[in-house]
Amino acid sequence: MDVGAAMELSLGQETVTVTISGLFDPLRVANGHGALAMDSVALFAPEELFRELHPEIERFDYSWSVVSDPKKAERVESGLKEILSGRSNLGLDTIGVHIAYEKMQSGLIFGGLRALSWLIFLFGVVNLINTTLSNQMSRKRENSVLRSVGLTGKQLCRMNICEGLCYGFSAALTALLVGLPIAVVVCREVSKRSFAGEIVPYQFPALEMGLFLLVLFGLEFLLSAWTAGRQRKQSLVEQMRAVE
Repeated sequence: MDVGAAMELSLGQETVTVTISGLFDPLRVANGHGALAMDSVALFAPEELFRELHPEIERFDYSWSVVSDPKKAERVESGLKEILSGRSNLGLDTIGVHIAYEKMQSGLIFGGLRALSWLIFLFGVVNLINTTLSNQMSRKRENSVLRSVGLTGKQLCRMNICEGLCYGFSAALTALLVGLPIAVVVCREVSKRSFAGEIVPYQFPALEMGLFLLVLFGLEFLLSAWTAGRQRKQSLVEQMRAVE
C-alpha cells in the first residue's frame, strides 16, 4: 500500500472506504515509554472518520489524571473501578500496571541474557578443562626429559601450577580488557532504546566476576596439581613408553 491508495476500513459492524493519506512507523512514534509501551499508538486516521464511525463520542482528546496519597491508593483505585464498572467507553490506567509490565518485560530480557551468559560460562569452563589437560598430555615427553636431568616431583608440580595460574591471569585480563568496554557500550544502547533515551549507569557484575575468577583459578590449580601428581607417580620408563 502507498499514499493515495483506496482501502476498506472495518471497525465493528461499520465498513468505510478510505484513501491512505500518509504512512507511519509505530516504532518511531514518541510516547515517552518506548516502542513496546501499553499506550503506544495503534491507529492513525482523520478525525472525520472517527466521528463517522463513533458519533456517540463527543471528544476524543481528553483524559483524567488522578493523583492520590500512596496510603489511600488502594481505596481510591477500588472506588474508581466501581465508577467505571458500568461504562464501557472508559478505562483505568494505573502506575502499578505500568510498573508490573516494565518488570515483566525487563525480567524476560535480562533473564534471557543471564541464561546466555551462564551458557557461555559453562562452555568456557569445559573448554578450559579440555585445553589444560590437552596441553599437559602433549608435554609428557618434555616433562620426562626434565625429570631425567634432575627435575624433582615438587618442582614439576610447582611448574605446572605456575603455568596454570599464568593461563588464568591471561584469561581474566583478556575478559576485562575486551568484555568491559563491550558491556558498557551495550548497556548504554539497550538503556537508550528501553527507557526513552535515558542512560542507565553500568554496574560491574562483581559477584559474577568473582565467581568466574574463583572457578578459573581453582580449576587451573586443581588440574595442574592433579596432572603433576599423576606424572610424579609414574616412573620415567613408563612415561617414555607412553609417549612413544
